[in-house]
Amino acid sequence: MSQATAPRLTPADLDRLEALLAADHLKDSMTLDALQGLFCAVASAPSPIPQEEWIEAALGEHTFASEAEASEVTDLLTRFYSDTARDVAAEEGLDVLSYPAEEGEEELAVWCEGYLVGVALADPDWFSAGDGETVDELLFPFMALSGRLKEHALESGAPWEGGEAEAKLMNDARDSFYGTVEEAYQYWFDNRINRVPQKREGDKVGRNDPCPCGSGKKYKACHGAG
Repeated sequence: MSQATAPRLTPADLDRLEALLAADHLKDSMTLDALQGLFCAVASAPSPIPQEEWIEAALGEHTFASEAEASEVTDLLTRFYSDTARDVAAEEGLDVLSYPAEEGEEELAVWCEGYLVGVALADPDWFSAGDGETVDELLFPFMALSGRLKEHALESGAPWEGGEAEAKLMNDARDSFYGTVEEAYQYWFDNRINRVPQKREGDKVGRNDPCPCGSGKKYKACHGAG
């Protein structure tokens, strides 16, 4: 069954996927909100990303308990991706999944972390195929709400204003988030690089390797987090 004709996930299907990914042997897997962010970025990417790459990013280091479990998880992930890709392209837009946040935490942070993992999978095309200023603007809400913008500024010694200035920046990011999800998809739809996805022959980025974004952190603690 192709992704285009796969039946939509029901609430029961999402509950089942959530339960499967909560198993100890799949503990490095993303949560549903991070998965939706990842899949949204993959669907929005300027060039196709091979399925095996985004499934690997979704699951992290893992070992399935059985072939049946592997088949079920892969099917549910593929259908979740298909739903996300259809919805972000639809006029009605994407119904964003999020979990209630702890006090002081950002509700959309995990979703945005997942999105940035998808952006990293599309590197370097995400940054080289479009206008640099426009790409930075499109990434702003995801970088801000994930905490990466502040983190990178502090680590690089760049100026960072806290207090009211930071609160305003975060409010601006929240206000622009939903519209930017659709705008990013449309921008790359209009500037898409039409080529068949190729499996990368070089070494894959391991979760303990340095993140390719240049932060200096391990991949699992940076764009591989979720």
